[in-house]
Amino acid sequence: MPATNDADDYWGKAVTLYTGFPMPSRKTLFDKLKSKEGIPLFRMDIQSMSVRAVTAEDYSAISGWMKHDGEDYDLVFYTAGGDGAHSGVEMHRARIVLIGVPVDSNSRARLLDAGEMISGGAFTGHYGDQWDSGPMSQYVSGAKAALDKLLADHTTRGFSYSGLPVADAEAVDLNSFERTALAFDRAAKFFIDHAKILEQWETSLGSEQASWKGQAAGVFWHLVHQLRKNYDSYVEQLGGADYHAAHTTVNGVSPKSKFGDTLAMAQQQLVAEITNLQNAWTTWAGSREHDPHRSVLELLDELSAWVLTNNVPYIDETTSYGGETTVTSYSTRAGFLENHPVYGNLNDIQSWKKLGETAVTRWNNYVNQQLVPVATQSLSTLNGNWIDAGTEFEDPLKTKDTTSLSESYQQEQNQLNQEQLNQNQQNLNDILNNNQQNLNDGLNNLGNNLNNLGNNLNDGLGNIGDGLNNGLGNFTNGLNNSLGDLGNNFHTLSSNLNGPPGSGPTLNGDPGGPNPLLNNPLNHLGLNDGGNPLTNPGGGTTRLNADGTLTTDYPDGSSTTFNPATGAMTTTSPGGKVTTSRLNAGDSFTNPDGSTTTLNADGTLTTKFPDGTSTTVDPATGSATTTHPDGSVTTTDLNAGLGSGADDLSHLTDGHSTGGLNGLDGLNAPSSLHSGGLNPGSLDSASLHSGSLNSGSLNSGLDGLHGDDLAFEDYDSTPFTGGALGAPGGAALAAGSAAAPPTGGTPLNPGGLGGMGGAGNQSNNERVRKVLDETGGASLRRPTVSRAASGGEEEEREMVLTRGSTPTTSSPYYPMGGGGSPAGQGAQSTESGDRERSSWVPEDEDVWGTDEGGAPAVIGR
Repeated sequence: MPATNDADDYWGKAVTLYTGFPMPSRKTLFDKLKSKEGIPLFRMDIQSMSVRAVTAEDYSAISGWMKHDGEDYDLVFYTAGGDGAHSGVEMHRARIVLIGVPVDSNSRARLLDAGEMISGGAFTGHYGDQWDSGPMSQYVSGAKAALDKLLADHTTRGFSYSGLPVADAEAVDLNSFERTALAFDRAAKFFIDHAKILEQWETSLGSEQASWKGQAAGVFWHLVHQLRKNYDSYVEQLGGADYHAAHTTVNGVSPKSKFGDTLAMAQQQLVAEITNLQNAWTTWAGSREHDPHRSVLELLDELSAWVLTNNVPYIDETTSYGGETTVTSYSTRAGFLENHPVYGNLNDIQSWKKLGETAVTRWNNYVNQQLVPVATQSLSTLNGNWIDAGTEFEDPLKTKDTTSLSESYQQEQNQLNQEQLNQNQQNLNDILNNNQQNLNDGLNNLGNNLNNLGNNLNDGLGNIGDGLNNGLGNFTNGLNNSLGDLGNNFHTLSSNLNGPPGSGPTLNGDPGGPNPLLNNPLNHLGLNDGGNPLTNPGGGTTRLNADGTLTTDYPDGSSTTFNPATGAMTTTSPGGKVTTSRLNAGDSFTNPDGSTTTLNADGTLTTKFPDGTSTTVDPATGSATTTHPDGSVTTTDLNAGLGSGADDLSHLTDGHSTGGLNGLDGLNAPSSLHSGGLNPGSLDSASLHSGSLNSGSLNSGLDGLHGDDLAFEDYDSTPFTGGALGAPGGAALAAGSAAAPPTGGTPLNPGGLGGMGGAGNQSNNERVRKVLDETGGASLRRPTVSRAASGGEEEEREMVLTRGSTPTTSSPYYPMGGGGSPAGQGAQSTESGDRERSSWVPEDEDVWGTDEGGAPAVIGR
C-alpha cells in the first residue's frame, strides 16, 4: 500500500487498502492552488472606491457572488482608521477569483453540484500563474471512482484518475478470491478421486488372490495403504467429499471445499465494506460539501453579513453648503467595526489569507465528520472478520501417518506378539479349568469304584464264611479291619484333596494354607490378579490388565483405560460418566489429575505429571520407566506376576511343579490300596484300570502346556479373495496363466506400474525371499478387520505366517520343472508348516527382489 495518505486520515487509508488507489495527503491538496500571497483556493486584490453611503439594498447590489465580470466574488467595506467613531472614512472593494473551479458555458466559475465529480490537473492562470488541481480532484472524486471501478469490474488493475494510476502491484482483484477458492476445490477433488484408485489398489494387493505376494508385496501394500489413508485425511481436512458451501463468490460460484467457502465469505465481506464507503461518499457529496470552494463561498457570505451588520450601517454622511459650494463628509459612529474578530483588518491582505485557511479547515471538518467515522468502523469490522476467516488457514494440511516402514514393521510385530501372548494365556486358563474338572470327575468315579469293591468283597467273604465257619471268621475280621483302614485312608486322601484351609497340600484348599496344590501356583502366575500396580505422583495407580489394556485410577474416583490395539482412551468420571477419545501417534490426552499422556510412534505411552515426573509404559512388555524430577530413573514391571511367561508353568512357585498335576504323585505312591492282601483282590480289576484314575484326561490336557499352543506362530490357510491390481475384486489367476496388466494409472506414476512382477508371465516355481530377519519373520500384516469409518479408527491388515515362517498362499509352490498343482486348476490347496520343501533352495528365483531392511529393490524380475 503506497504511503501517500496522512497517518490519521482513515478515509484515505481505507480507500487505498480496499482499491489500491494511492489517495494523496489531505495536508498538501491545496499547495498548488494558492495565490502569490499564499491564500489557498482563491486570489484577490483590494481596490479603493469613491466614498458614498449605501443602504442594505445598495450593498447587496454591489457585493456578493458573480456581481461583476472578471471577478467571482465582490465584497465592499469601509475603513476609518480603527473601530468606533472616526472621521476620514474610506470605501474599499475586495475582488476575489476562485482557483481550480470548473466553468460554465459562459466561462464563468461554478461550484460542484450534489454528487458531482471533478477531474483536474495542471493549468496556467490569467496572469501566468502555474496551478494544479489534480491532487484536489484525486482526493475528492478519485476515491469514488476507484470504489465504483472495483465493484463494477471486480478489479482496479489499469485504473487511474486525474493522472494518478493504480500500480499493478497494488491493484485489488476480487476475482483472486474465487481463483484461490477453486484451487482448493481442485485439490480436494484430486484427493477424492485418487483415494478411490488407491483403495482399489489396496483391495487388490491385499486379497489372497493378488498376483503379487510375499514380504516385498506387503511393504508395497503398506505404502499404498498409508498414502490412501493420508489422502482420506486431506479430504476430511478440506471439508469432506460432500461439502456444501454456505457462501458464493461475486460471480455466483459455490465452492466445494471448506477453505474455498472461507475465501468466498472473505470476498463478500470486502465487497460489503467497499459498498459502505461508497454510500458514505454519496451522502457526503449529496450535501455539496465535497467541493472545498463551497467552504470559501460560505465564509465570504458570512463575512458580507458581518460587514452589513457591523460596518456599513455605522457610516454617517454630512453635507455642508457654502454659497454655491456643497461639501459632503463621512464619519463613523460608535459601534463601527473594521477589524473582524477572526480575520482582523479587512484592508490587510493577510486577513483574507486567514479566511482561505479557515475555508480549508472547514472542508476538512466535513471530511472528518462524514467520511472518517465510516472508514474507521469499516476497517475495524473487516479486520475482525478476516482474523476469524484467517484462523482456517493458520495450520497447513497435516499428514496423518508419517511412520517409516521400519517403525510400522516393529509396531506390527509388537502387536502380533502381544496378541499371541494373550491367546496363549487364555489357552492355559482353559486347559487348567478343564483339567480341574476332569480331576473332580475322576475322583468321583474312584469313590463309586471303591463302593462297588466293598460290596463285592463282602459278598465273596460271606460265602467263604458259610463254608469255613470259624477258620475263616478270624480272616473275615482281619479283612474287615483292613477294609476299615482302607476307608480311613481314602477319607484322609479325600480330605487332603478337598480339605479345609491350612490342612496340607490340597487341590482346592485355602491359598493361604501350607503348600496349596493348585490355587497358589495360579495366583503366582498372575493369571488371577492384575500384576504389580505402579503408584504415580498424586496418589494415582496404573495397572496392566489381562486383556493388554492399561488402567489408571485417580484419587478423585475417576479412571482412564487405554487400549493399545485400537488407540481408544476411555475416561470414567467419579459419577460414572464414560467418554471415549482416540489417540493417534503424537496425540496427547489430559488426564483428570492434570497430567498429560502422549501416544508415541513406537506404541509406548508417556505421561508427564505436574511435579516434573515422567513415566513411559510399554503395553507390549509391561515395562514402566519413571524419570523423577531429580533425574533418577526407576523401572517397574507391571507384569511381574507373570514371571517369564508361559515357560514358567513347569516350575510353579512355592516349590510346586506341573509334574504334581500330571503325575498325581500322591495317588500313585505306595499306600494301602496296593498293600496287604488287597493286591490279589478286585483292586486290580478292570474297573480300577479303566476308571478315571488312568483315563488320561488330566495328563493329556496338560500336554498342551508344552506343545504348539504356546508358540508365537500361527497357520493361515485362508485363500486370498481379491483380484488383480487395478480391479477391486477379480478372480484368482489360474495356475500357469498370465494376469491381465492393470489398465488404470496411479497418482504417483499414471499409466500403470511397468515391470511389476506378477502382472506378466510367471511360473509357479518362484519363492518368497525372507528379507526382514534371518528366520523369515512376518511381513507387514494384511487386513482382517475394517473398523467403521465414522469411528475414525484405522484399518488393520494382517498377514499370518505358517510355522515355517513362510507366507501361505492359495497356490502352493512346486519344485522347478514340477508337474503343477495336484489340486488342479482352480482347486483350493493349503500347505502345512511341517511339510518338507526340499526344492526350495537359495538358487530359486524371487517373486520380488528386495534390499536388506525390507524395501523393494525392483518390481518384477
